[in-house]
Amino acid sequence: MNQQTSSSISENIFKGIIGILIAIGLFDVIYSFAGSYANYGLLYPSAHVLLTIFLFLALSFIWVKERWAVWLFLAIVLAHLGLDFFVGAFSFLKLVLLLPAFYFLAKIK
Repeated sequence: MNQQTSSSISENIFKGIIGILIAIGLFDVIYSFAGSYANYGLLYPSAHVLLTIFLFLALSFIWVKERWAVWLFLAIVLAHLGLDFFVGAFSFLKLVLLLPAFYFLAKIK
């Protein structure tokens, strides 16, 4: 009984992290086209949103526990960081996105 409740709590944490990442991504899509990224160039908001859409795709496959989707998630996060660094929008706070990637790598075997 204890093993079952422990696994269901772990599964709920897993789904909660994915839900939070999707909510943050939706906010980021809206924020991208609100004009806040206008000083980084014309194509930066579009590229940022395109990467976020691919991030949603990776999260949907992580939800069903596909191992390759975790690597796709990590690649997209690194592409986000590279894009931000290239246009000058990089901040160390964005490195927090690497934490879910490492969590997903540890969780999905």
